[in-house]
Amino acid sequence: MAAGQQFGAEDADIDVGDDSPWQLRIRFRAIKLTWLIGAEVDESTGLLSLRSTLENHGHTAIALGKVWPFCAATLPLTSKAVFLPGLSGQNERSVVRVRQEDAPLCSKVKTQYFDPTGPTAIQVGFTSFLRSNTEVDHRLEDGVHDVEAHADFAGWQLASVTSTPVETFTLQIGTDPHSQLESWATLAAPEVNPRQWSSPPIGWLGWTWVDSYNVENYEEVVLRNCAAINRRLAGFGFDFVWVSIGNLAGGKPGAWNSWNETNFPHGPEYLVERLREHGLKLGLWCGPFWVSSDSPEQMGELEGALLRNPDGSLLVSLEHWNYGDAAQLPKANRPCLYALDPTHPKALEFIERSFSVNRERGIRYYMIDFLYAGAGNLNHPGPLAGSVHAPLADAEIVPGPEAFQTALKVIRKAVGPDTYLLASTGPTLHTAGVVDGIRTGNDFGEGRSIAKESFFYPASYVINSSSFWTGCLPALRNQAAAYYTHRRLYLNDSGNVLTVDKPLPLSDAQLHATIHAMSGGPSMMGDDIDRMADERLALIKKTLPRSSDVAVPVDLFDAPLPDHPKVFHRRVKKEWGSFDVVAVYNFSAETLHLPLVLSGLGLDMDQDYLVWEFWNERYIGRIREQLDAQVPPGTVKVYRIVRDGGQPVLLGTDMHVLMGEMEVTSCEWDGTTRTFSGHAIRPVGEKGSIFIHAPNNVSVANPRGHWIAKDGRDQSLIIRCALDLSEGSADWSVSFADL
Repeated sequence: MAAGQQFGAEDADIDVGDDSPWQLRIRFRAIKLTWLIGAEVDESTGLLSLRSTLENHGHTAIALGKVWPFCAATLPLTSKAVFLPGLSGQNERSVVRVRQEDAPLCSKVKTQYFDPTGPTAIQVGFTSFLRSNTEVDHRLEDGVHDVEAHADFAGWQLASVTSTPVETFTLQIGTDPHSQLESWATLAAPEVNPRQWSSPPIGWLGWTWVDSYNVENYEEVVLRNCAAINRRLAGFGFDFVWVSIGNLAGGKPGAWNSWNETNFPHGPEYLVERLREHGLKLGLWCGPFWVSSDSPEQMGELEGALLRNPDGSLLVSLEHWNYGDAAQLPKANRPCLYALDPTHPKALEFIERSFSVNRERGIRYYMIDFLYAGAGNLNHPGPLAGSVHAPLADAEIVPGPEAFQTALKVIRKAVGPDTYLLASTGPTLHTAGVVDGIRTGNDFGEGRSIAKESFFYPASYVINSSSFWTGCLPALRNQAAAYYTHRRLYLNDSGNVLTVDKPLPLSDAQLHATIHAMSGGPSMMGDDIDRMADERLALIKKTLPRSSDVAVPVDLFDAPLPDHPKVFHRRVKKEWGSFDVVAVYNFSAETLHLPLVLSGLGLDMDQDYLVWEFWNERYIGRIREQLDAQVPPGTVKVYRIVRDGGQPVLLGTDMHVLMGEMEVTSCEWDGTTRTFSGHAIRPVGEKGSIFIHAPNNVSVANPRGHWIAKDGRDQSLIIRCALDLSEGSADWSVSFADL
């Protein structure tokens, strides 16, 4: 689409080059526009890449619309085919059936298809996506599935005698959808130049059981929990304390440098300094594109810099603001929120000043939220023509990703490279390269203030509802659907808030802890660390420190909606050995009986393996070919699988969900001395146990201080070694002799 018209092959002269890579030149006869396309094929991976350029060789600018590098191609998909839409917005993401009536008709950036009858895996999409809006459209008519992919310049003017690149399109055909997802993220990484935050940030939010808005003083709650973190969780790697909304005067969006002296009477500098004394840094919430309608001073300052509808009226981003002082008003009287033009100099100066002031105060963590406000058509997949608002102030910038990134880069410069920047509720992929982490999941684990306008009222938290929008089922679905971007493009924040304290049922607390531990990402603690029960505090410890790697959802494409992935797998390789960790989730009302074929985990079907189950601290036994998982309703089982080499081997630990990756630094069998020994690390003062399996032809030569059991099924030995980590580390050594 160009100059308000749509052109196809019949409207052009087409030249095909003989060189490699293959070149295609499309000259449109009615306008002075040429489309140059270069095609490369990697036969080993089944990947086709199209890199292209549009050239205006006329004397007037040309308004560009959609460009289709892939159009109306009938995909070879049967009725059993499923697909995973691209990542857009904050909605729940899942694999759906291609022929499902309510299946999405459009995906942002890419779509992954899988047909098990082949099997056939097909990936359609773009590996660059930060300039124009890229979408993959789906069409199902008479049982035939057609797909179109386009990049939309949304009316941007290509100046005379100039050229512009089109986003790189890729098509990949093979048999393994997981490898295609991971390959796509690897190919996209150089295009976005992702930031690399060294380790998953850990912090405290404390929204779940404490109402700091209506019941207790926010400053007091924060400071007593900081002291409790140092007292009860010292050495577990806490970085940040995040306060949200309550720091703002009146809880009003847009007034980002104001301060709520009721909630925090001693001011921001005092709070930052007190946190620093505890080894923590302050984090804030911010909706950077929002301005409140009841802020006449800011509305005046930003005159002309707010987004408008095509008819010229101000664009309302949110009809009613329901927090802070506004929550006390009748709903009809609550202010609406307008949106900043992400290209307007006034808006960019306002954004820069807001974040710079807070940087000077010492803020080193941000959740930037409700980003859809400045994202234009990025948050609206589907048949919307061009942009969803009036033209932007800067016509040199392409509406969509380029405009959105313009403002994001101002935020990044203002907060500094040492500030952790988390993006939420808005475009997902389009924040890559600027932010450190992206909320890829729901508001998992969060509570709310005890306020009458809240669904939670008169409580602060919702339990016994795994599918609720703060529940663990949508968190698990989102973790599965986005796993392939983690640490390739940004840190996936799929866990959000870890809440485990009573009255949350113990089985739910274990589910929450497992999801967080297997995520590889950051988390904020939702509990009152100062007051929580010791046994529930121990669950938090079992998730820390965080591994950097995310678990792979093995059955991602086998469980389309309304089902969900159940099997999440981590291959752990250490210098001292390797093992596998598998989490199996059951949200149904019936016991789940699930045979896990070992070849599906990349294990040798001809070898014997030993299995330990974490939460029940139970030796499952020796297996070959498959593990028969049996998971009660509303629970998770976490299995550690290690090869049986006929000699003593580490079976598991009770210190961390990953059972050896984070706490065991060495582990070896010395066949000469017949000694099994190792070393573990934990924060000073902790205790723990490691569990060893030994074959049925040996005895423990140094039994003192060890707990030894004989398995009645095969006479092998299960040995517990209790570790005192009062100095931050401990050794173990078990000697063996013949029976």
